[in-house]
Amino acid sequence: MKSISLNANIREQSGNKQVRKLQKNHMIPAVLYSKNSQNKLLKLDYNEMNTAIEKNGEHIIVQLRLNNEEIPAIIKEVQRDPVDHKIVHIDFQPVSMHEVIHAEVPILVINGDRVEKNGWIINRQLGEVEVQGTVENIPRGITIDASKLKFGDVVKVADLEISQELSIISDREDIVISVKQFKEEPIDLIFPRTSPELIDDPKE
Repeated sequence: MKSISLNANIREQSGNKQVRKLQKNHMIPAVLYSKNSQNKLLKLDYNEMNTAIEKNGEHIIVQLRLNNEEIPAIIKEVQRDPVDHKIVHIDFQPVSMHEVIHAEVPILVINGDRVEKNGWIINRQLGEVEVQGTVENIPRGITIDASKLKFGDVVKVADLEISQELSIISDREDIVISVKQFKEEPIDLIFPRTSPELIDDPKE
């Protein structure tokens, strides 16, 4: 996975008053957790961080540019406001590019319009898949080309095309998508989201 560079600065204070002040200045409070030293309180530009997440999803590797140093890190958690869903806080965890991690990778479906032209619909039942591999080999997404599907087809986790350097942690029999008739209503399922996490979590 190609990392994304983000500017970060140390914040000296914490608490609700400080958070409100940062929000007024279009900044996001964040924490960079550490195994061997004290956790760092950070602040990042809201627009820069929000754009990175909108383009690449929440499960991304970043290069935090902090005090003339670049620190590779993975997003552990994105906290959002329950009303307007704006980002209010982010947790980062430093990683080595050759470190083995578990990560939730989004599943991307392309060419879905070709299925709809045939009067069918794509019934999506799984949005992410959990994989294990080194940081540098974790993809930003796993793609399914819907133009290759026909009515009645079912794509399971085991059918996903992934790199040989990765192993799938999710149940291989879980259904990702299926192609059904337009009159049938897609199943409305809610799936719990888990943040990418290191095998050795410093919080534990």
